[in-house]
Amino acid sequence: MKNSGLDQLHAIELFCAAAKAQSFTAGATALGVTPSAISKAVQRLENRLGLKLFQRTTRAIRLTEDGLAYYKTCQAALESIQQAERVLTRHGMPRGELRISLPYSYGIKRVIPLIPKYVKRYLGQVNVVVSLSNALADFVTQNFDLAIRLGHVADSRLVARTLHEARYRVVASPAYLRGRDVPMRPEQLRDYDCLGLLMPDTGRVLSWTFSANAGAAYEVPIRPKIAFDHPLATLAGVLNDGGFAQLLDFTVDDELRSGRLVEVLTDCGPPPQAVSVVYPSNRHTSTKVRTFVDFLVEAGGAGQG
Repeated sequence: MKNSGLDQLHAIELFCAAAKAQSFTAGATALGVTPSAISKAVQRLENRLGLKLFQRTTRAIRLTEDGLAYYKTCQAALESIQQAERVLTRHGMPRGELRISLPYSYGIKRVIPLIPKYVKRYLGQVNVVVSLSNALADFVTQNFDLAIRLGHVADSRLVARTLHEARYRVVASPAYLRGRDVPMRPEQLRDYDCLGLLMPDTGRVLSWTFSANAGAAYEVPIRPKIAFDHPLATLAGVLNDGGFAQLLDFTVDDELRSGRLVEVLTDCGPPPQAVSVVYPSNRHTSTKVRTFVDFLVEAGGAGQG
């Protein structure tokens, strides 16, 4: 009785091999067993289910309608088991709590939608705790396992793996642009309503950066009537016809694709910023960190969507 579950799983594996090959003999060859073993396994399944799984003739076998439905379900289940085994043998199973620090808009727009897929992939063995902040994470005092950082990472105590590059875009709503001339040069933005983004460390409005024809970056100061300390708040202001804003592409790409925002000054953008996943340069990187980093890279550096 103890092995009945394993026996049943083995019988299902034999049945699927025969169904895929449409032959007991070919299925047996694929699994390295005898045709008699497959025949007996299929008979046991048919007896247990009270169903006919195959129509048999002297020359061939063919799945019945019930057999085809059963095969599709069983094959999907076997593939899930095989995927779990590949995950376990390739990485080892990550376990425990994974603490992640994410910038506000990048976390909400790009990383958080992926986290349920990661947890499901590793069978719920990892508990993910996310902290949203634009401040630099302190891995020692705040006990984070990894973080996402924008721009150059100079800290030699950290391993930095670049995921992709992000670009600044100047955007406004179609309603705000209606009846107005579109600015052709960054300096003309002084004549328009601009929404400011406050720097978290100083509280000052962030200057807008552009590139000249030679590629050198320069700043254009703005004097906003409205300023925010959160990029998603700035996005909400732009969407509600507040004026222009300069925001990174992952904050506004969905709205640009849908037509809710329009980009201007497309040829004047500053050089891109690297988006990197960083974690302490310990000698032994934990399985949960390694698998999550690999997961982000596999997902296109969280740059998809």
